[in-house]
Parts: sequence; C-alpha cells; structure tokens
Amino acid sequence: MATSNASPDEIKQAGGKLLAHYAGYWATWTIEVGSRAGLFAALHAAADGLTANELASRTGTDPLYVDVWCRNAYGAELLEREGERYRLSPAMAVVLLDRDSPAFGAGSAQGFVALRDVMVGLRERIRTGERIWWDTAPREFVDAVAETSRPFYARLLAFLGSRPEFRERLEQGATVLEVGIGYGAGLARLAERFPKARVIGTDGDAYSVEQARRALATLGDRARVVHATFEDFAEREVADIAFINISLHEARDIARAVASMRGALRPGGAIVVSDFPYPEELAGLRTVPGRVMSGIQYFEASIDDQLLSARRYAELLEQAGFVDIETAEITPMHAVVTGRRAA
Repeated sequence: MATSNASPDEIKQAGGKLLAHYAGYWATWTIEVGSRAGLFAALHAAADGLTANELASRTGTDPLYVDVWCRNAYGAELLEREGERYRLSPAMAVVLLDRDSPAFGAGSAQGFVALRDVMVGLRERIRTGERIWWDTAPREFVDAVAETSRPFYARLLAFLGSRPEFRERLEQGATVLEVGIGYGAGLARLAERFPKARVIGTDGDAYSVEQARRALATLGDRARVVHATFEDFAEREVADIAFINISLHEARDIARAVASMRGALRPGGAIVVSDFPYPEELAGLRTVPGRVMSGIQYFEASIDDQLLSARRYAELLEQAGFVDIETAEITPMHAVVTGRRAA
C-alpha cells in the first residue's frame, strides 16, 4: 500500500489529472469511430441537426451505440446540442472532415487508435528491447499515417507558395524531390498546384512506393518514384528543391540522409525539412503539443528513433554544408527548416 505525506487536496488534484487523461482517451476513440462510421459527415449534411435515432437511421448504424456516441461527442465538445438534436459546428466540420485543410485533425485520431497493437507489444518490448520497422508495423497504422500527414502537406504547400524564392522556382518548372514520399498524396498536390514542376519521390517501404506510383500515374513523365531509403538515394544533382515531410527523424542515419539530399540538389538548390518540433526543454513536454509529441515517441522508440527539435534539424543542415539556414514555426506541432546548397 502506497503511503504519502500529501494532503487530501493534493491527492484530489492528482486524481483529477488522471481523469482528464482518461477523458482524452475516450474522446480519441469517439473521433475515430465517428469518422469511420460517417457520423460526423451525416451531421454536417443536416442543416437542422439530427437526433441520435435520426443519425442512426441515416447512417445505417445501431441506435443504442449511436446514442452513446452522441453523448460522448457532446461531452467532448465535438458536437453542439439543442433540444434532442445534435449539430456539428462549421469550425469543427473543417477540423474533422476537410481532408485538404491545414487544420484537418481527424487523421490523428485514426493514427493513435491504430497504434493499439504497437502499445500492447510494448508491454513485452519494454523488457526485451526489441524493435520493429515499418514493414512489420500494423498496416492500419501505415494507412493512418497518410491521413495524419495531410495537414502537414497543406501547411507546407502554403509555406512554399508564400515564399518567393520557392514559388518562383516552382512556377517556372523546378524539379522537386520528396524523400520519404509515403503514399504520394502530398507530392501529387504539389504537382497539381504547380503544373510546370517535375517531381521525384523516394521511399524505402515497398508498399508505400507502390501506392505513390498509383497516386502520381496521371502525371506521366512529369513524375517518377524510386524505391530507396533516405540514406541510399544515390542520384546526384537532379533536383532544384528537396523536401522531407515528418519523416527525417526516422532515418537510420540522419546525417547520411541529409548528405544524400544535399547530393541530389543542384548547386544553389534548396532543402526543406518539415517536421514535428520536439521541445528542447522538459518543461515544454507539459504543454498540450508537448504531451502529444511525447506520446508519438512511443512509436518512434519502437522503430529505434526519436523526434528532434527544430534547432537540431538546423544543426544537421549546417553540418552537411548547407547555408542560409532558417527556421519557421508553422504551428506548435509543425516547424519548417530551410537551407541552400552553396552554388
């Protein structure tokens, strides 16, 4: 039995913190189930809102489960309620349903829920030290990562479009290399926005390469996808801009991966690292973004890496010989670090 000199008020506060964490767990599942079952979409389509029974009828779901879901979603402040009718606010509709919005957040819930098998495995791996890799990660999680990355791509494209040094190159037909292409959706969006640009994607995961080739197939000879790890992409001076989106921290040898990107750039070419800005100080972990990134570290540790701070990415670029290095905070969960290969 635990003994403590803590006062009753301190114990009450400690218990309250646990309850808040547990509430977040159930809210995450509520988002995931509502997204997958089409409940949010049905509410968004109903201008006057829906009762729980009407929502179940429209979505072909069970009324009891949907009633429980509605109450959870209301308690989590995902839904509004007037009388017996539930509604989805316009702002929440963007965050939960607009997959092309920089604010889209429902994909993260899918990712966190899909990590359940990884976390169950951690019970044993925390003792054995065993690691896994993407080819053994749950396929549901790999699919969910593609959804999670969508707002990062949207924000990154907005960033590139707002900076003349990038926008002008892209509009004039630059060749763009994405390292860690995933399923190819981000590079496809870039090619659509800048129709003169040519694109190259590389990834070490064979399944992702297959999906990316399908995503870019309509671009014809404007696009090609190479099956190669971050470190092993060996083509030299083929790109004007090279970028990597929420993936550099996963390189087996980050310094070598950055050097590979530098080699792929033509003289004067630009590198763009888009990633989570992990807090440099422990105090930063007690913010909401810090807590989310700390949770992500469980999976990163499972594949033998960890998220890095924006300052560390800047140091890696400098060590690789890049110049004119700059860091921009896009959101508390998203930083962009840029540099240029000397001409």
